[in-house]
Amino acid sequence: MLRSRGINPQIKTCNSLICSVSRYRGSYAGYGLFREVFGSKDNETEEEVKRNVRGRPNVHSFNELMMGFYRDGEMEMVVEAWNEMERFGCVPNGFSYSVLLATFFEEWKIKEAEKSWEEMRARGIKPDVAAYNTIIGGFCKIGDIEKSEEILREMELSGGESTCVTLEHLINGYCRVGDVDSAILVYKDMCRKDFRPEASTIDLLIGGLCEKKKVSEALEIMRIAMRNVSFHPSGKSYEFLINGLCEDGKMEEALKLQAKMAGKGFEPNPKIYGAFIEGYMKLGNEEMVAILIKEMSEAQSSRKRIRCLSLTSRDPATPIMLITWQRWEAMDQHRCLRAFNLVDWLPCS
Repeated sequence: MLRSRGINPQIKTCNSLICSVSRYRGSYAGYGLFREVFGSKDNETEEEVKRNVRGRPNVHSFNELMMGFYRDGEMEMVVEAWNEMERFGCVPNGFSYSVLLATFFEEWKIKEAEKSWEEMRARGIKPDVAAYNTIIGGFCKIGDIEKSEEILREMELSGGESTCVTLEHLINGYCRVGDVDSAILVYKDMCRKDFRPEASTIDLLIGGLCEKKKVSEALEIMRIAMRNVSFHPSGKSYEFLINGLCEDGKMEEALKLQAKMAGKGFEPNPKIYGAFIEGYMKLGNEEMVAILIKEMSEAQSSRKRIRCLSLTSRDPATPIMLITWQRWEAMDQHRCLRAFNLVDWLPCS
């Protein structure tokens, strides 16, 4: 429209427009606009591109394009945009490589990611914090924590400082390999630097600690996080803690925590019911077991109109199986439920 009036918008304006269209109408719509603005056609050689384009895109044009495709999960198109950048004779920057590295790690193309990392440095492009965070996060994702630590040391030696994102990546990596103690040390470093981790990072720490039977330490992590008024815990953290307390037989503490969970707007799910049922079974409190089974059934019936323990399938993918087949097979449920005339609630064989 602008060009039809003889107005040639600045490249910065074009890039902003491509970014907005990609974000609100999808990456392919943004790509269509890119091709319209810059005159790119399929199967053009580099010479034809340079001769035919209506304008000259810069590295930021391609960065917007690549980021749009990455955001929409179109990983092949990220690489296609990268190749098109080379056809235009445009030199990538650190952010360009960051998106490309993230794409390769997302598809588990580790060799390609390592090759791109070395290529970036061979071109004399100094990695910025975003590039370092991307590759550190990528290696943490695949569980190669030693490589992540090596790159972190390289970043610090080059004068770079770790950010909240850097440390969250490390926590994720340590938790993936089961090294919760190292993850806690990184978390304490985050607290000293006054960084505020995401709820998903707290989930990882609490889950890892509860798995190691360190429920009291997990509760302390939750208490520290809750000091930040802007922090909103997820249901997962409550599930991990309640399950851990019930396994330790601390039912009163678990009930208090469940009340807080409800106060945050989280309804009890089959995992929560299962934790309490197993906990009370271990304590021999058959009355509470029966009450919880009925309550769980009523809650499930009102939402899904199914009888929660009368399922004929043993498919572990069924959410309620977290209680019936993973938690209940090893328990003396016949003795417990016959006492309360609830045998019809047993799983069908």
